[in-house]
Amino acid sequence: MTLLVRDVMTIGVPVCRDAETCGAVAARLTGEVVVALDEDGMACGWATRDQLMAGCARPVDDVMDEDIPTVPADIPMEAAAQIMRDRGVAHLFLMHDWPGERRPSAVISLSAIEARLREIAPED
Repeated sequence: MTLLVRDVMTIGVPVCRDAETCGAVAARLTGEVVVALDEDGMACGWATRDQLMAGCARPVDDVMDEDIPTVPADIPMEAAAQIMRDRGVAHLFLMHDWPGERRPSAVISLSAIEARLREIAPED
Protein backbone atom coordinates (compact mmCIF):
# COMPACT_ATOMS: atom_id res chain seq x y z
CA MET A 1 0.00 0.00 0.00
CA THR A 2 1.49 3.32 -1.07
CA LEU A 3 0.66 6.25 1.16
CA LEU A 4 0.56 9.65 -0.49
CA VAL A 5 1.44 13.06 0.88
CA ARG A 6 -2.28 13.75 1.38
CA ASP A 7 -2.48 10.74 3.72
CA VAL A 8 0.17 12.16 6.06
CA MET A 9 -0.07 15.95 5.70
CA THR A 10 -1.41 18.24 8.37
CA ILE A 11 -4.16 20.53 7.11
CA GLY A 12 -3.79 24.08 8.30
CA VAL A 13 -0.53 25.97 8.58
CA PRO A 14 0.30 28.59 11.21
CA VAL A 15 0.74 32.01 9.61
CA CYS A 16 2.03 35.38 10.72
CA ARG A 17 2.69 38.78 9.20
CA ASP A 18 6.19 39.29 7.85
CA ALA A 19 6.55 42.49 9.89
CA GLU A 20 5.77 40.84 13.25
CA THR A 21 8.63 40.30 15.66
CA CYS A 22 10.12 36.83 15.77
CA GLY A 23 9.67 36.66 19.53
CA ALA A 24 5.94 37.39 19.35
CA VAL A 25 5.42 34.75 16.67
CA ALA A 26 7.57 32.17 18.49
CA ALA A 27 5.59 32.74 21.71
CA ARG A 28 2.31 31.72 20.10
CA LEU A 29 3.65 29.07 17.69
CA THR A 30 2.49 25.59 18.67
CA GLY A 31 4.18 23.76 15.80
CA GLU A 32 7.63 23.85 14.29
CA VAL A 33 7.07 26.13 11.28
CA VAL A 34 5.16 29.23 10.25
CA VAL A 35 4.43 30.82 6.87
CA ALA A 36 4.76 34.59 6.68
CA LEU A 37 2.17 36.65 4.83
CA ASP A 38 2.86 40.01 3.22
CA GLU A 39 0.67 43.10 3.51
CA ASP A 40 -1.66 41.66 0.83
CA GLY A 41 -2.10 38.39 2.74
CA MET A 42 -0.01 36.33 0.29
CA ALA A 43 2.66 33.88 1.39
CA CYS A 44 6.08 35.48 1.14
CA GLY A 45 8.30 33.15 3.17
CA TRP A 46 8.55 30.65 5.98
CA ALA A 47 10.53 30.15 9.16
CA THR A 48 11.21 27.45 11.71
CA ARG A 49 10.80 27.81 15.46
CA ASP A 50 14.61 27.83 15.78
CA GLN A 51 14.94 30.73 13.32
CA LEU A 52 12.30 32.68 15.21
CA MET A 53 13.91 32.03 18.58
CA ALA A 54 17.26 33.23 17.26
CA GLY A 55 15.66 36.36 15.76
CA CYS A 56 13.90 37.52 18.97
CA ALA A 57 13.17 41.26 18.45
CA ARG A 58 13.82 41.27 14.71
CA PRO A 59 10.94 41.17 12.20
CA VAL A 60 10.12 37.77 10.72
CA ASP A 61 11.10 38.94 7.24
CA ASP A 62 14.70 39.32 8.50
CA VAL A 63 14.99 35.60 9.30
CA MET A 64 12.50 33.88 7.00
CA ASP A 65 13.38 31.90 3.90
CA GLU A 66 11.59 33.39 0.90
CA ASP A 67 11.74 30.11 -1.03
CA ILE A 68 8.78 28.14 0.30
CA PRO A 69 9.43 24.44 -0.40
CA THR A 70 6.29 22.93 -1.88
CA VAL A 71 5.02 19.49 -2.78
CA PRO A 72 1.88 18.17 -4.50
CA ALA A 73 -0.57 16.10 -2.48
CA ASP A 74 -0.65 13.15 -4.87
CA ILE A 75 2.94 11.88 -4.73
CA PRO A 76 4.11 9.01 -2.49
CA MET A 77 5.19 10.14 0.95
CA GLU A 78 8.56 8.42 0.40
CA ALA A 79 9.14 10.71 -2.60
CA ALA A 80 8.33 13.72 -0.43
CA ALA A 81 10.82 12.51 2.18
CA GLN A 82 13.50 12.26 -0.50
CA ILE A 83 12.70 15.77 -1.72
CA MET A 84 13.16 17.03 1.85
CA ARG A 85 16.47 15.24 2.23
CA ASP A 86 17.66 16.53 -1.15
CA ARG A 87 16.69 20.11 -0.29
CA GLY A 88 17.93 19.93 3.29
CA VAL A 89 14.56 20.83 4.82
CA ALA A 90 12.37 19.06 7.34
CA HIS A 91 9.04 20.44 6.04
CA LEU A 92 7.25 20.89 2.75
CA PHE A 93 4.13 22.94 2.18
CA LEU A 94 1.05 22.43 0.05
CA MET A 95 -0.22 25.70 -1.35
CA HIS A 96 -3.59 26.84 -2.61
CA ASP A 97 -3.30 27.26 -6.34
CA TRP A 98 -6.16 29.66 -6.80
CA PRO A 99 -5.29 32.44 -9.23
CA GLY A 100 -3.66 35.29 -7.37
CA GLU A 101 -3.78 33.57 -3.99
CA ARG A 102 -0.51 32.17 -2.73
CA ARG A 103 -1.45 30.82 0.67
CA PRO A 104 -0.52 27.64 2.53
CA SER A 105 -3.11 24.90 2.94
CA ALA A 106 -1.15 22.07 4.56
CA VAL A 107 2.30 21.00 5.71
CA ILE A 108 4.11 17.69 5.81
CA SER A 109 7.15 16.98 7.94
CA LEU A 110 9.96 14.49 7.54
CA SER A 111 9.39 13.33 11.12
CA ALA A 112 5.71 12.55 10.37
CA ILE A 113 6.70 10.51 7.31
CA GLU A 114 9.36 8.63 9.22
CA ALA A 115 6.91 7.89 12.06
CA ARG A 116 4.34 6.57 9.57
CA LEU A 117 6.98 4.41 7.91
CA ARG A 118 7.88 2.91 11.30
CA GLU A 119 4.18 2.15 11.92
CA ILE A 120 3.74 0.27 8.67
CA ALA A 121 7.15 -1.40 8.51
CA PRO A 122 6.99 -5.20 8.79
CA GLU A 123 8.26 -6.58 12.07
CA ASP A 124 11.53 -8.49 11.85
